[in-house]
Amino acid sequence: MTLAEAGEIFRYWEDNPPSYLLLQTIARLLGWQPHAKPRAETTTLDALAAMPPPGLAVMPAIQIAMPPPILDPAALRTRNHAPAERTQMMKLSPSPRPSPRRRGEGEP
Repeated sequence: MTLAEAGEIFRYWEDNPPSYLLLQTIARLLGWQPHAKPRAETTTLDALAAMPPPGLAVMPAIQIAMPPPILDPAALRTRNHAPAERTQMMKLSPSPRPSPRRRGEGEP
């Protein structure tokens, strides 16, 4: 948007202000005050840097269900071999489904 286009919009708004601005002006004339937004309680630069970015949902660390780390190599090896063993067992077990017929086989 160029400055000339912005000027056109502002000149239009001088003659035809948006309805929400008219309503807000009338309400303030009648004594209405908007709710004050709560200010962030940041007193230091460190507290400001530790704040999450706006719009980011952050859960307290108490609610995160993180499992404890497994630091035993033997336990990790056992856990990692279990899926491979299940896969191997599935390959060795007979398939419950009949094998698909090829074209031309078994047809009269």
